[in-house]
Amino acid sequence: MSPSVTSASAIIRIVVAGGNYAGLNAMQHLYSSLLAVDPKAATNQRPNVEITLIDRRDGFIHCIGLTRGLTEPEFGADLWVPYSTVPWLQHPSIRIVSGTVTEMTPDKVHLSNGDSYGFDYLLVALGLSRFAPIGLRSSTKAEYVEEIAESYAKIHAAQSVAIVGGGAVGLELAADIKSDFPEKQVTLIHSRSLPVPGPFKDEFRNIVVDIMQDIGVDLVLGERVIAQTPESGDMSYDRTLKSSPEPELVGTMSTNAELTLASGRVIRADLAIRCLGTLDKRRVLQLPLASDVFGADGIAVKDTMQIDSEHYSNIYACGDICSRALVKLAGVGMYGAYIAARNISRSVLGLEKLEEGIRYPSQLMLLLGKDHFALQLGDEIWEKERTREHVHKDMGLLKCVEVMSLHKEPEHVSLD
Repeated sequence: MSPSVTSASAIIRIVVAGGNYAGLNAMQHLYSSLLAVDPKAATNQRPNVEITLIDRRDGFIHCIGLTRGLTEPEFGADLWVPYSTVPWLQHPSIRIVSGTVTEMTPDKVHLSNGDSYGFDYLLVALGLSRFAPIGLRSSTKAEYVEEIAESYAKIHAAQSVAIVGGGAVGLELAADIKSDFPEKQVTLIHSRSLPVPGPFKDEFRNIVVDIMQDIGVDLVLGERVIAQTPESGDMSYDRTLKSSPEPELVGTMSTNAELTLASGRVIRADLAIRCLGTLDKRRVLQLPLASDVFGADGIAVKDTMQIDSEHYSNIYACGDICSRALVKLAGVGMYGAYIAARNISRSVLGLEKLEEGIRYPSQLMLLLGKDHFALQLGDEIWEKERTREHVHKDMGLLKCVEVMSLHKEPEHVSLD
């Protein structure tokens, strides 16, 4: 039986492993349900809980804007919001731990520095790992500002840039570079005949191709890079996939690059950047009675956001690390975090029935430079003017800040 205010008087320990869109949104809703003052209550007695957020970074980073942050570092600097500036995170029942999670067992979360944190409820929100420069090695805002300045300097100095990978990140990065530096030769190389992998229509992909060509990006489609000189960043990409525990620490920018394609064609660029896929963190989840809970798309979860195992009903997962959606999106992660946080709170408060989340259709909005965008929602491709209503100059930063109450106190929410 998981502890609740009706079953135990001892402190109830809730650990959220991972921050950003999913983890931080979960923290907000845990706060609203368990710690925020209820103005209608005769007394303000709250549950005896300790909520711990474990994150490698000391703040929220609006990853949606990162490709533009690399080409416009002043804009990029605003994408990082330190936890120390979020008012409600300073609550005495909230603890923020800076560290890298290396292992999660049925009752503890272990960090790389040797520390461990026991829990009564665990929410796994570790996301997926990307390689630098989109995956950030920085732990503090000062380090982050320096990191994007270094990347910007390399982009600014290059007259020709080759992007390898035609997924969302590669497309948006190529478009941002070409839009901010129209004089540069920007080439995007993708192994398939059309960009945008995933459950999307070729009609949508062809719209993206037309936009990229209108921007002036040179598309090389149906060609795979089989060799690169010098090797990308700190080590070869293939070797990195198999060996790196922290992909964010491995740079994939390479200057004076020579890319050999499967056809024998050679592309030379002052700067090459690989934007190829992500790595999951299945290695850190060590649950003896649920060894198969981590599938191809992430941790299998129920509609309640509990992991799909009868043995660990007190462990939840949300965000990119779970299998909730084939296309990993910030909004999907935030919604899953909302459901998970409310259900953890319901359990703590002794409320029996858990809530079930809704499954939404796959979608993708591509922000291709400042003036171009494309959106497919489910099977529907939206027209440009309809899509424009949902495009923001700050790439949604202010909206995320408002939704997660990063500059204000969240209101109390009753779950009765």
